[in-house]
Formats: sequence, C-alpha cells, structure tokens
Amino acid sequence: MDHFIIGTAGHIDHGKTSLVRALTGKDTDTLKEEQERKITIDIGFAFLDDNTTVIDVPGHEKFIKNMVAGVSTIDFVILVIAADDGVMPQTREHLDIIKLLDIKDGMVVVTKSSMVEEDWLELVIEDIKDFVSDSFLADKPVVAVDSISGKNIDIVRETIERAKEKVISKSKNGVFRLPVDRVFISKGHGTVVTGTILSGSTKEGDLLKVQPLDKEVRVRSLESHGKKMDLLKTGDRAAINLHGISKDEINRGDIITTPGYLKPTYMFESNLFLLNSSKELKNRERVRVHAGTSEVLGRVYTLEDSKLFPGEKGLVQIRLEDKLSISIGDRFVIRTYSPQVTIGGGKVITTSVKKIKSSDSERIEMLKDMNKLDPAGFIEKIIFSKNDKGVFLKDLSLEITMELDDTTRFVNELILGKRVLSDGKKDNPFLIEVTVYKKFRESILSSLENFHLTNKHKIGISKSEIKSIACKRSGQNFFDLIIKKMLEEKLIEVEDNIVKRFGFTPKFDKEMETLINKVYNHYDNKGFNSNPPKEIFTQFCNTEKLFYEAISILIQEKKLVKINDNIFLSGSGYEKLIDLLKRKMKENGEIAIKDISDNFNTSRKFSIPILEYLDKNKITRREGDIRVLA
Repeated sequence: MDHFIIGTAGHIDHGKTSLVRALTGKDTDTLKEEQERKITIDIGFAFLDDNTTVIDVPGHEKFIKNMVAGVSTIDFVILVIAADDGVMPQTREHLDIIKLLDIKDGMVVVTKSSMVEEDWLELVIEDIKDFVSDSFLADKPVVAVDSISGKNIDIVRETIERAKEKVISKSKNGVFRLPVDRVFISKGHGTVVTGTILSGSTKEGDLLKVQPLDKEVRVRSLESHGKKMDLLKTGDRAAINLHGISKDEINRGDIITTPGYLKPTYMFESNLFLLNSSKELKNRERVRVHAGTSEVLGRVYTLEDSKLFPGEKGLVQIRLEDKLSISIGDRFVIRTYSPQVTIGGGKVITTSVKKIKSSDSERIEMLKDMNKLDPAGFIEKIIFSKNDKGVFLKDLSLEITMELDDTTRFVNELILGKRVLSDGKKDNPFLIEVTVYKKFRESILSSLENFHLTNKHKIGISKSEIKSIACKRSGQNFFDLIIKKMLEEKLIEVEDNIVKRFGFTPKFDKEMETLINKVYNHYDNKGFNSNPPKEIFTQFCNTEKLFYEAISILIQEKKLVKINDNIFLSGSGYEKLIDLLKRKMKENGEIAIKDISDNFNTSRKFSIPILEYLDKNKITRREGDIRVLA
C-alpha cells in the first residue's frame, strides 16, 4: 500500500498536538523549548500505522514558515479548531495556505468539545461549516472530539481510513525529489535527511545531488517509519543516510534529487493568485516565497498590470534574492516581508534565466497559453520558446524536470502530430517547433529567390552564406535541420554545399556564355601551368570580378577545381591527377612531388600546392617528403 501523509493545521493552542497524541500515542513536541512553553515550534512526526505518517505543524504566527514546510507534501489535512475559541486568525491563514498549495482532501476536527455546552458546540460547528463553505472542506466531515477522554477519536480514524482507500496509487517513475525537512547525525552512520518523496524513487547505492548546493552524494541506507527499506518511492516518508556530505552542509529547504535535474533558479513565472484578505500587490514588491520546505526572499514583477488586486490572478515573474530549487508545476506561497502575512500563491509555469518585461507581449501570451496546456502542449510551447536555438531532447528533459522516457513519449506524440520536427537521431534528437521551422523556411526561400534574381548566371549560394543571411543567430544544428526538412519537401537542392531553389537552372547571356567557354578552354589547355587569374584576366574580359564569376560558375558546374586562390585545374586535368595517384599507390604505395612535376611537366610551384590540396581534403597524408593514402 502507498504511503499516506496527514498534516494538521490550525490556530495556536487549539489542541493539534494532543489530537496527534490521541491518534498515534506519540508526543510530537520533542524540543525542550516546546515542552517548556507547551507550544509547537517546529514540525513534528508520528506514525499512525506502517503506511501512515502524521505531521504536526506549529500554530503560532511566528512559526508559519515551519507550518508551510510541514503541509507542502501532505495527502490529507486535519483542520483543528478548538470549541472554546472557534475560528481564529491562524485558522484562517492556515486554511488559505492549504488552499494555495492545492491540497484536495481533509476533514475538520473540533477539539476541546467537553469544555463547552452542547448548544455552544452546535453554534461553533455551524460557524465552522460556514467558514469552510468556499473550500475543498465544504462537504467534508466535521467531527467534535475530546483528545483527553478519547471521545470520537475512533471516528477520526475511520474517516482517515476511508480517505486512504480513495488515494490513487503513486508512480515510482520520474525524477527523484525529496524536500529536506530535517537533518541530523545518526551515531555511527553520519548525516541523515528526512522528508516526503515528491516524485521518483531511490535505493541504496544511488548517486543523488543536493540542491542548490550542487553536491553529489551517495545513498548509504534507507528507512521509513523506523524500518530499513530497500527502495522508497513517491509519497513515502523517508530517512536517507547520505555518504559524502556533512550535517552542516545541508539545510531544511534543500532538495535531494536525481543528478542533472532541478537546477536552482533565481527567477520563475506564475499565474499568481492574491487572497481576498490581502492588500493590493504592487509591482516589484518584496515578499517571502515558500516552496516545499524552502523560504527565500524575492520581488514580484507584475507582467500585465502595474499591480494585482485582492481576489485576482495575474501573470508575474518572481525574482529571488537567493537560489531556489523549484520545478515547473510546483506550488508555492508568498507572504509579505513585514509584518509576515500570507497574501497569495500559485503554481510555477516556467523557470527562467532571463528577465521578462511587461512590454514583451509575445512571451506573456505564451505564458498564458502554457498555464492552460496538457503536458504535450506545454512541451511544445517550451520548444517554441527556443526559437532559432532549438533544443536537444535530453536538455529539454532536464529543463522541465521530467523523466527522459516520459519526455520522449510526449515529444513523439508532437512529432507524429507534425507539431515538432526532429533530426531523427536516436539517442538525443534535436528538436524545432514547426511554426519556427516555417518562419525560417520562408526566410531561406526568400533569400534564395533574391539571390537567383540578381545572380541568374550562378547555380546557387553556399550554405555558409545563406545561413549568415537567413539564420544569422541560429546554431548549426538548427540550420542543418531546416535544410534537411527543406530537402525532404523538395523546396531546395544542395550539391557540394551549394544551395539553390528546387529546379532552378542558371541563365547566361551570350557574352557570359562565351567568357565561360574561353576560361574553361584556357585551363583545360594549360593543364598544370596556368598563371594566377590577376595576371591573365585581361586576355578574356575587362574586369577581374567578371573573370572570377566565370571561374565560380565553372567550379559549381564541376568543370573547374580550385586548388588555391591562384591555381585551378580543369575537370579533366583533375581526373588525370587522380588517375596518377591511383597508379602510383598501386605501384609502390606512395606519391612524391617529383611524380607530379614529371608527369604533368610542371614545377614545384604547382606540384606542392596540389599535394597540399590532396592532404587538406583527406585524400592523401604527408609522411616526410612523400604522400600515402589518408
């Protein structure tokens, strides 16, 4: 059976700890100060049975941050209200926090019922029902108990058992995440951390990371409810003995996680809800952010209006003063800096490395969409946000803190739906969102069209040139995938790194056609002994530029081979060179400068650059004064 976590909530001195003692037989006030002052200061733990933990939280307003840490991972809340007091300030704040953390199940327990008259108890219960009427507790049981005598404690237990039966089984898959709520030293064993596992699983020997410290640790041993365990999974209360770290290095609020995931952030975005009881929230207001078992100071930057009003939701970016290990979909609560009062909360839409301005309408609209989407749609938006950078599948998995297998499944769904493009590599494909592809596809087609209009006699443009024009800031993986898809769609042709529109044929006027023929015949006749272009162009045309255009066309048509800026061979001349190379390799396995000079009646001035060209193109490899096949 899956582990079941119960949390108490309620005003100070309303009997939460006494109720937990009545349910479990254990006193959760273990600190000396708690016992002396008879109030709960920190979160306490007790076991109802082998699979059920009860977390007792403090009710005093000074210890609300400990209360948030305690209830952040629970399945079921017991809202405790004393019959002699009724609903009090911390009752209201605790219920607000529970609602903001999206806890779905629970009950109300009215304590100290024997201290009041029956008619007063009825009035209190009616008042409580009215108080919870707009919350998830509206149709939940309200049970009056006496923790000292044990009156109706059995009904509370029965209600808990029914709630446990409705809990959906928790998967052990996913990225391992445990928010630390306690750290201590176990004599003879070392550092131990405790917490409730939010996702994933772990076993003895696993390597994990402590965030935001970014320190690798190894699981030495595992316990749950005081019993040694081989494996712990989502929802389990865990005590993990860690090797490789001291007690002083870990704090409450740190996250123990799968290496590579959950990188700490200084910024995240959310659709923040402001409580009706709050004052209006102004742009850049300083707040306390509570997430999991962490508390970090930060400022709220409103993205749609200059302020947020009570009872409203609004897109915000929260910029933190310290790193926080938080993930997409996590719930958080914000409290005012001073005096400390809970004012709102929400769910993380994305984490960021870049500040968002209210004028960034495209990014804001995307955030609005992401807030409403299913996992596949959400992933699509993340890929879209990468624009001309694209993203590798494994990097995407790390960014959204989703197990690689699950990320792959959703990405494949998007690929099949033609919403995302992939380069098809098995281990770690590169991904582009399809509307981004279409935008850059049109840019490339437009650039090619312009090039062909102004260069009708040229076959096309080099890949590097078209990238610098149409995809200037993109990475090479992005550009290569765009070109690959355009080839598949028969929109372009690429040969020898020259790109042209599909079906394009260069057109030459008679003057250019005559020049091209003359230039070709010159190099074909001269073989390996032609002078540099700048010394001979006047024999053919008026400008060196026009001569080089003719050479460029001949190279694209594979009628000329460029050895270097001064030496060009005709296609037939280059074929003779390769034939000589093959013959020499067959005869004695090598070729030398003298072989080139003797066979083609040329000097070292030509022979050396020709062999260097063969080396550069990995046809040959130099070994001393000779060349062998590469």
